[in-house]
Amino acid sequence: MRNFKTENDDTMEAMNEDDMYRYLGHMQAKQIKHALMKQKLGEECFNRKKSILKTKLNGKNRIKAINTYATPVLNFSFGIVKWTPTDLEKLQTKMKTLLTRYRFHHPRAVRERLYHGKWVAED
Repeated sequence: MRNFKTENDDTMEAMNEDDMYRYLGHMQAKQIKHALMKQKLGEECFNRKKSILKTKLNGKNRIKAINTYATPVLNFSFGIVKWTPTDLEKLQTKMKTLLTRYRFHHPRAVRERLYHGKWVAED
């Protein structure tokens, strides 16, 4: 393993294959650990949505808060982490269950209302 000297004559060790570092608030490594990243990102998004839904905000402001505070956690990972359709469906189901638990969305409501905020005709 190589050591590096800094300008202050400090010694810094090189990273191993398993070492992770934080960049822009997300854990990264030399190799992307997709399973670990999916789990962490899903938990972070879920916790943020849960904290928003616990507030006494009205519906419009809750949606704004979710779109600006919780959803970007996942948006950062698209194109980097390999999300499969199954992974996204599991995450979507978990999020819809959370919305139902906090009485924000009825389980039998139309899906398009949840995602578009308006009625969309299906083909």
